[in-house]
Amino acid sequence: MSSRRYFVIDPGFEDFDSHHSVVGDSLLRDAERLKKEIVVLASNKMELISERQEDKVVPFFSTPCYTNNLKPLPADRENALAKNFMEELKKLFHIYNINCQDILLLHTGFSHLYLGLAQFVASIGKQASPKLIICGMFDPGSRNIKSAEDILRFSWFVKNKLSLSYLKQSAFPENTVFATSCKEYKVGYQVLVDSPVHVHPAINYQLLNDQNVSKNEKKRLLLFVGSVKKDKGLDFILQNIAFLLSEFDGIDFVFHLNTNSPGIRDFTDVEAELTELSNRFNNLDLVSGTLDKEEYERLFNSVQGVVASYAPSSYKHKTSGVFWDVLRRDSCSLLCSNGTWLARESLALGESAYFFDYENIASMIRAIKEWNSHEQSGVNNDNSYKKMICKPFSKWVFSQF
Repeated sequence: MSSRRYFVIDPGFEDFDSHHSVVGDSLLRDAERLKKEIVVLASNKMELISERQEDKVVPFFSTPCYTNNLKPLPADRENALAKNFMEELKKLFHIYNINCQDILLLHTGFSHLYLGLAQFVASIGKQASPKLIICGMFDPGSRNIKSAEDILRFSWFVKNKLSLSYLKQSAFPENTVFATSCKEYKVGYQVLVDSPVHVHPAINYQLLNDQNVSKNEKKRLLLFVGSVKKDKGLDFILQNIAFLLSEFDGIDFVFHLNTNSPGIRDFTDVEAELTELSNRFNNLDLVSGTLDKEEYERLFNSVQGVVASYAPSSYKHKTSGVFWDVLRRDSCSLLCSNGTWLARESLALGESAYFFDYENIASMIRAIKEWNSHEQSGVNNDNSYKKMICKPFSKWVFSQF
């Protein structure tokens, strides 16, 4: 048994249809290769799922990660969840006899989880605390209020400031790593913790096998992929897909409909409608159901463009795994809504992306035509920021301390 163990604290790991599964899988796989001891502590909802990896993914936490539709919680609810999380951490430390040589990784969390962790670390004292890797996955918020829409972000700023400041004070600074997923977030998190914050590699990173990249006579455009959510522009795409199929008969469109995604309950008739369209048009490839890692990679390797018709109201300050899946492929370009984090990050990285106005079909058509007229993706592999993001997240985790 190694003297240093890794414990992945992941209450948001509730199923295998999210980035939590990708992160857990890569950490477990690389830990085995590097002969490191690791345990992934997931939501206790995983007890209902039989495909767990032996004892390495342990259903444990009843405290939820995602609450209130990603909006700030009332103070009493926030404190109650933090207390529950603290009690669960006490139980965890007792079961595994976690000590100061071990490392805790929290890669996806909200303020109530930071607060619960801070309260627990404070209760055991700095000397007994394990080393901590805290990754800010979500928008840190903002202390500036310039309009009504900034009020929500200010609420997040206050909650994150209180919880992360408490956590910083409760642990030795040399034993705590704060990190986040992009430069834009880095600025905000540094204000929150008043300490250096790293930008870590994309958490959904997977090694590419170039031999699997498909070569097609016609360009292929992935029109929708991933979890089913209204704020990913699904209604708009469904309203206009028949028109796009007839307008661009020289492009093969691909549509991934994850029929196991919780959001499918809002789109009960969509699979039948898309099946009918795929029978009518020979340039629509419908892919249904949950994709395993290899199937997901093959899907992205088969296309030269990916559409992210995301709502700016939701994605103005929200990251996207689809963005990083496109970024690490030289032969694929992103087509996305203006006013989103994806658009700003594309510009920051100097990528050759194509932008359109949200729910504006004429604007989307212009972007598709522009993408279709270019021979290949504009690749900017000399960008140091991109090089840092397009590395294995697990390798970065295991290099800390």
